[in-house]
Amino acid sequence: MKKSFLISCAAMILFSCFLLASCGSTSIKGDKTEFTNADKSFSIELPAANDKSWIINEDTSDDFLDISNDDDTVNIQIECLSKSQAQYIADDLDAYENYSITNNLGEIYQDMDLKDSDLQTPDFIINSIKKSYTLKSGGNTVKGILLFMESEKCYYTYLIMAIDEAYDSNESKLTDSITSLKEL
Repeated sequence: MKKSFLISCAAMILFSCFLLASCGSTSIKGDKTEFTNADKSFSIELPAANDKSWIINEDTSDDFLDISNDDDTVNIQIECLSKSQAQYIADDLDAYENYSITNNLGEIYQDMDLKDSDLQTPDFIINSIKKSYTLKSGGNTVKGILLFMESEKCYYTYLIMAIDEAYDSNESKLTDSITSLKEL
């Protein structure tokens, strides 16, 4: 289910590229607002001008936060997997990365042009694999960040997808959301 969910979200972003490519860039504005996943195990902060600035997809499992800006040009997906749940599938961050790529990202991962990145992570993160990427489809570009992170308690997959101009004009706000990640 998670694999098809992530792939369908990527397809929605790519579709938004086609629809919004000529609309210019989106500017994320407003006061920092906290957003949590359904089981309230983690939160992030994003600028929000009002309560409709960000839309949370409530059709995800409790360990996911899937949030998009109001014009669907930016999407952030975060999965939190406790180490107790991961004990049979991953005993370290590399094994978790392989699990997540195989089971959650699938085909979209193969299409990403990945580059190592020097992103900041929250202080409680003890290990991380940091990548930036571009994804091209039909002459349009999606840019983003893919992080695999490990804390004492959990593993995280942090995926940011945005159409080219929306990413460029909001990159610092999107990367700030990574350092705002808190375990609750």
